[in-house]
Order: sequence, then structure tokens, then C-alpha cells
Amino acid sequence: MNLKRILALMGVILIVGMYAATLVLAFTGSSNTMNFFMLSILLTIMVPLIIHLFMMMLAAREGKGFMAETYSYREKKDPDPESESPSEDSED
Repeated sequence: MNLKRILALMGVILIVGMYAATLVLAFTGSSNTMNFFMLSILLTIMVPLIIHLFMMMLAAREGKGFMAETYSYREKKDPDPESESPSEDSED
């Protein structure tokens, strides 16, 4: 498993765990339920940001640009050059 997937999985586990703790506290009638709910909302925003910043720092440390691999699907070429548009094949 690569580092991006591990970080994403850790982020999802953390966010789901916070919402589960908030739900349990809501069912038990704790007075801190609203505080945990606000913390869960804050972590829903902050955890992905922190993971993204961490990945940017790792990319900078390796000497790559921080967007080097983000849009790599755009650079992929068609493996079969003959499967281009059919209008190019028709010659009169």
C-alpha cells in the first residue's frame, strides 16, 4: 500500500471515529455532545487539509512539485495509435 492510501485511510478512520463518538454521546445524553459534534465538523474540514499539506511537504522534500502526480491521468497517451478518430482514416 502506498503512502497516499495509508494517509487517506487514517483520515477516514479518524473522521468516522469522531462521528461515532458523537453519536454515542448523543444517545447517552452527555452534556458534551454539542462540543463533540462541533469538533467532528471541524475535523471533517481539518483532517483532509492536514493530510494534503503533509503530502505536499513530502513531495517538496523529494524535490518534486506538489502537483506532480495529481493529474497524471492527463498525460497518459493512447496505447494504440491506430484507434484515433475515424475521420482521419477516410481519404478521398
